Amino acid sequence: MTTFPISLSVDWSPASQVSDLSNSEHDWLFESHSLTAKLKSHSQSFSVKVLSEQVFDLSIQQQKLLNCTLTSALNREVLLLCDDKPMVYAQSWLPDNLLLKQSKNPLHNMGERPLGDVIFQDPELVRKNIEIARFNSIHPLQQLVSQLNLPKQTLLGRRSVFSLQSYNFLVCEVFLPGAYLYS
Repeated sequence: MTTFPISLSVDWSPASQVSDLSNSEHDWLFESHSLTAKLKSHSQSFSVKVLSEQVFDLSIQQQKLLNCTLTSALNREVLLLCDDKPMVYAQSWLPDNLLLKQSKNPLHNMGERPLGDVIFQDPELVRKNIEIARFNSIHPLQQLVSQLNLPKQTLLGRRSVFSLQSYNFLVCEVFLPGAYLYS
């Protein structure tokens, strides 16, 4: 049984240090617009399956990434499915800011709505640097891969900090076996 949140502790590399990617891998990992929109354009049906949505303490590393002193965040873990096939495991860390809760932050309580459908509608959205990571066959994420009956293989992922009206949040996306990225 998978325990949430799934640890995404690996060596994340700045984009400038990643050179051994295929053209397809590069195109998907460095997509600057909505990954949700790109996935939708490659499938007949797109859906989101929420795996977990809970408040957790932020690690010191996450606080540094988010440039915040807040100690907790809403962690949302989802699968992005194309034609009922899991393509991407995504995890977001939305700092638990009381003022945002009081203003009805649209990023909280999203249910099965994709985060990309919400954030990329705002012209003030800023994405900071994309970092890339590889998740080997013994990484804890592989437990989810096994539960999905997908073959174990090294997986590629990306993460970015986004800023929306001075609110920073972290989004990590890992491409699962069989995702378009690997074709």
